[in-house]
Amino acid sequence: MGNPTTSTRPSPAIEIVNRVAEMEEQDPLDLPPLYDSVDPDALDRLAESSYIQLNYIGYDIIVNRGTITISQ
Repeated sequence: MGNPTTSTRPSPAIEIVNRVAEMEEQDPLDLPPLYDSVDPDALDRLAESSYIQLNYIGYDIIVNRGTITISQ
């Protein structure tokens, strides 16, 4: 049996908030909750196998099979 691996990549919901915060030059905790735009738990469950499009504080976000694209 091989050694288990641990992923350090944040969940898609966390990654979206962090990337938008970086684009806004703000602390992620200062942004409105992502939950105002989408259910973060559902986003995390569907992100690897689905196409999801949403708007979060003026940013158009596409999650396509785990790849996150953010544009203004």
